[in-house]
Amino acid sequence: MAAGAPRGPVPMEYAAEASVAPMVALRDGRWKYIRCVADPDLLFDLEADPWERRNLAADPAHADALARMRALADARWDLAAFDAAVRESQARRIVVYEALRNGAYYPWDFQPLQRASERYMRNHMDLNVLEESQRFPRGE
Repeated sequence: MAAGAPRGPVPMEYAAEASVAPMVALRDGRWKYIRCVADPDLLFDLEADPWERRNLAADPAHADALARMRALADARWDLAAFDAAVRESQARRIVVYEALRNGAYYPWDFQPLQRASERYMRNHMDLNVLEESQRFPRGE
């Protein structure tokens, strides 16, 4: 893309915790369009309303902008297929859900395991053993 050239619509998707259906959005220039089958469409003019306080989706004066953004979203997403894929993924993961609940629980998100009780001095630790384990060569 050449410097200064318009980048085109920026897509956004959300289909995680607490969503009842996938939510998608497009930002294209001054316009931001948000769609979720569980909610009414949202359309914002970010130049006139940067805090997104006035939904223009039902305003006849912005019908052309809404139609254009809706068409861009339709070309990019099949929301029924998106929803089906999310639900199928959830069904696959529920198989291991109970196993994840046994013993220590770690979320699906990547989080390097670091047990704080082993990283910092705690009252239950023998200070001599801790200091010895941190010195090289061992035992000196």
